[in-house]
Amino acid sequence: MKKDYTFNFSYLNRRTNTAVLSFILFFFTALAFAQGPGCPNVDAGADVDLDCGVDCVDLTASFLQTGETTSYDVTSITYAPPFPFTGGTPVSANTDDIWSPIIPIPFDFCFFGETYSEMIIGSNGVVAFDFTQPDTTPNGFCQWSFEPTETIPDPVELFRTTIFGAYMDINPAVAGSGQINFEVFGSAPCRTMVINFPDVPYFSCNNLIMTSQIVMYETTNVIEVYIEERSDQCPTWNDGLAIIGIQNQDGTVGFTPPGRNTGNWAATQEAWRFTPNGTSNVDFSWLDASGTVLGTDPTLNVCPTDPVTEYTAQAIYTNCNGDVITETDTVTVTKVASFTVDLGEDQEFCDVASYDITADVQGIDPTQATYLWNTGATTQTITVSQTGTYTCEVTFDTCTLMDSVDIEFNEDPDIDLGPDFETCFEDPVVLDASPSNYDPAVATYEWSLDGVVIAGATSPTITVVVGGTYSVVVTVGICSSSDTIVISPRSDLEVALGDDFKSCPNEPQTLTAVTSETDVTFEWLLNGDTIEGETSNTLEVMLEEGVMGTQTYTVIITKGECTGTDDINIETYEVGNCVISQGISPNGSPGFNDELDLEFLSDRAGGILQIQIFNRLGLVVYQKSNYVNEWVGQSDDGNELPTGTYFYVIDLASEDPVYGAQATGWIYLNRDAN
Repeated sequence: MKKDYTFNFSYLNRRTNTAVLSFILFFFTALAFAQGPGCPNVDAGADVDLDCGVDCVDLTASFLQTGETTSYDVTSITYAPPFPFTGGTPVSANTDDIWSPIIPIPFDFCFFGETYSEMIIGSNGVVAFDFTQPDTTPNGFCQWSFEPTETIPDPVELFRTTIFGAYMDINPAVAGSGQINFEVFGSAPCRTMVINFPDVPYFSCNNLIMTSQIVMYETTNVIEVYIEERSDQCPTWNDGLAIIGIQNQDGTVGFTPPGRNTGNWAATQEAWRFTPNGTSNVDFSWLDASGTVLGTDPTLNVCPTDPVTEYTAQAIYTNCNGDVITETDTVTVTKVASFTVDLGEDQEFCDVASYDITADVQGIDPTQATYLWNTGATTQTITVSQTGTYTCEVTFDTCTLMDSVDIEFNEDPDIDLGPDFETCFEDPVVLDASPSNYDPAVATYEWSLDGVVIAGATSPTITVVVGGTYSVVVTVGICSSSDTIVISPRSDLEVALGDDFKSCPNEPQTLTAVTSETDVTFEWLLNGDTIEGETSNTLEVMLEEGVMGTQTYTVIITKGECTGTDDINIETYEVGNCVISQGISPNGSPGFNDELDLEFLSDRAGGILQIQIFNRLGLVVYQKSNYVNEWVGQSDDGNELPTGTYFYVIDLASEDPVYGAQATGWIYLNRDAN
């Protein structure tokens, strides 16, 4: 249905603050294409609900009936000015009794059988179209006086080819007067030329004002005059005369509203429409949905058979310039049963095998109705397992109603990130959440690491470089699935430095890190501090003189994000400076220099094959194979040897860098010191 947007601005055009007025002007600028009530129009009436038991109904359309401009019908209309009184282009500014320059009309306007495209506005409330008359000259004098006997039509004194709306002696030169203005609204084929006389004081009685609006419509050539205020309280000037009306080119034909011809009359918020009513220029018809003409009378009796049927009212206007304008409006007739059928809302399911659809019938006993589904079923409830549109027709008595529902069965995305695993990330690790039962491109993906969403990770795959708990949510439509995988650094990187050992000062040693891993890096530490520059699998070490206690060497191997480590402890020997002692002083309990400690030599030479101790007479008093530190001054039979000097011969398992294959020398056994 088309709507007319009309607004009453009768009290907004004066004594209005600037802010409100600016808003009004802006509002109407936005509505520049709105149409007024005199435009070509047709209304097919309200939509109709037709009971199933009723076969036919009358449709009645209304339209603006117009004709040629040879004559006019004058009617009173509701006072609702369709356009603002202010904001247009000013004319006759601060000037009394003057015609405006020629103003173009942007459309062909028909007036008493002639077509005009120009006009002039008189500052005394008139609009004229014929500029050849001496009293309607552009920029010329606009006559203000006329006699009570000079009434429309008047071929001698009153302006011809003129709209009077209202014609009286007003004075826009008075300070504070409203600006006489004009404006074009709307768009073809129904533009409107609007002429406003807002808040213009009376001449002589400046305390009184006249506010009016003249509207000229394209295509229909309708003229409307809106009078907000016109007082009869100034009879002393020009007898207080005023006129509303129109007059033809020679003043022989004219039309005025009742009581609004020449006279001193008062009006408040009244409006008049001058509608051309010569030979009709409107062809009306009713059309069906295919465009076939069903009738030309505004009232049409229809007997629809379909549940919903549309009928179109059409009014074709032929303008005086030959333009043809077609207006249409549609009315819908719906056959309404005394019961309702509802299959429910459309449904989408995830991992659901089937669904029961029930035709919910209200208003009658559902067991008295018949059912016909598009599946062929005839029961009130059906079970479906396939995606599709399901329709059911329910018939009761002579009425049949139908409803449809869309059912969609979906599967949850089938995804698998695989089992948890360990890695050193030496190679790229790619996780793939592509569903096996959907095109990966139709799914959305949200990846998380340790419960925190990974920004920007919205693809089926993701490359990971650190360990943690990775989760993904894959969504297709309303269905979604999730999976989680834990990726940990490998804990089985092994490296070995061998057994702890003892060493003598300044004795070179080579530490070797043994590992089965490839592509690893090495880092060495001494007592927890990094040894700079050492990055191979071997490390050359040598204890310095004076170093005592245990020195801990550590190797760390790294592969990607994984590490392995091992330690080795190097101790100094208890024998000072790692030399064969030249004296012992056993006292029966372990202590410093209590025994002949050759552990360093046994270790260095790969073992002591045999040691022999000789007295001063050259006799062997003690001998031992695989010797380390067992001699504490005893003889072979276990008796204590006396204090004195003894000699030794030590056979080594290998060549010693200091003592060679055999070491010989003397040692003093001192028992007196104990």
